[in-house]
Amino acid sequence: MDIQKSWHSISIDETFAALETKPKGLTEAEVKARLEKYGRNEVETEAGATWVKILLHQFINPLVAVLVVAAVIALLAGKTIDTIVIGVVILFNTAIGFFQEFQAESAIEALRSRSAPQADVLRCEEGDRCTDVSVDTAEIVPGDIILLEAGDKIAADSRIFEAANLEIDESMLTGESLTVSKTIEPLESELAVADRTNLAYGGTIVTEGKGKAIVYATGKNTQLGEIATLIQETEKAASPLQIQTGELGKRLGFIAFGAGALILVLGLMRGLELQEVFLFALAAVVSSIPEGLPAVMTITLAVGVNRMARRNAIIRRLPAVDTLGATTVISTDKTGTLTTNQMTVQQILAGGKLIHVSGAGFTPEGEFTDNGEEIEPAENEDLCTALRIAALSNDSRLVHEEEGPDIRWGIRGDPTEGALIVAGRKAGLDRPDLEREYPRINEIPFSSQKNIWRHFMKPHQEAPRFF
Repeated sequence: MDIQKSWHSISIDETFAALETKPKGLTEAEVKARLEKYGRNEVETEAGATWVKILLHQFINPLVAVLVVAAVIALLAGKTIDTIVIGVVILFNTAIGFFQEFQAESAIEALRSRSAPQADVLRCEEGDRCTDVSVDTAEIVPGDIILLEAGDKIAADSRIFEAANLEIDESMLTGESLTVSKTIEPLESELAVADRTNLAYGGTIVTEGKGKAIVYATGKNTQLGEIATLIQETEKAASPLQIQTGELGKRLGFIAFGAGALILVLGLMRGLELQEVFLFALAAVVSSIPEGLPAVMTITLAVGVNRMARRNAIIRRLPAVDTLGATTVISTDKTGTLTTNQMTVQQILAGGKLIHVSGAGFTPEGEFTDNGEEIEPAENEDLCTALRIAALSNDSRLVHEEEGPDIRWGIRGDPTEGALIVAGRKAGLDRPDLEREYPRINEIPFSSQKNIWRHFMKPHQEAPRFF
């Protein structure tokens, strides 16, 4: 089986043949054999740093290294007070840096442990009985048939062979904020990743429609896996502050020990006692090192980390704050991918009245006002009808996660449709309850390229005009 083909340029039948699979899915025996051959559908990442590594990382700063040497010399010379003072400064600096980085590592591990993604696939049992089952994405193998629905996170790179109004958000891979309408027909071989509209890439999100796809690449062989591999192989550069403090530490260390050696030589040349001259030279070395500088720098960076944390941004390393602060230009394209991707309904025109809706984001909390006066949505039939239609002609889902005393809200599906769901919830309309009362019996997918009125109008009638 060749998993390096140009999958977008071959037919569906050729894809099934190349991957040695069938539309009904693989058997458990075939899945087991392919897991052994291709490995689990996981992108290998660097192991999280242990507390020992985090602790040792705090001593990389040249200024701290000089202070450690000075403390050792002071201890050997019997200067107890100097040793204690220098030691307290080192411990204070180390404790702050260790606490911040350990906290960041713990937060990252918590995020990893919370993500146990599942995928719906077709699997066959003995007797050729095939059903759709939910499995861990790590157990997906080349040749698996995965089911795609709105809100699903795609498990691996796949060739689409069934698509009904299927649209996928590939912004995390291509940077384009607009969703991509998917097709099933073969395409030209020389196409960029963003133009291969018959492929579904692992890690992207289905925003609309349904479909089926054949997995052709898993783990590090996916587009996302290749990016992760490049990132891990990229050499990590030091931050501007690290470079500057490193140079400063080297210069101060050279000057301090050079001055100490000169004092020692001159003292001996003048006939002074070795111990007296040595202690004087040691005092000169220690006093020339700004022992408060590492602590001040660490505290300053820690303040920046805490401010970022309050904005839900986890900073793994303290120097990263300096790198962000030293950034003068951020280059982006026209797609506006720096937004939070949370749309909100703010105004509703119903019954000839313009009704304002408060609240922002996906949290279903807000008020409805008409000319500045709060109104009760249940008492406004036109408003209720508009929100009911918006909720029913919708494929998105409003979900929430409890994090201690806080609740975080999110949308599974298209953000625009999600904004309509949230508006309905603000008015007390819950989509699952509405669907039980008004079950969906048919669906005509929306398309800006098609005139949907032809489904309803008689041949001699004209479509209505709104403007």
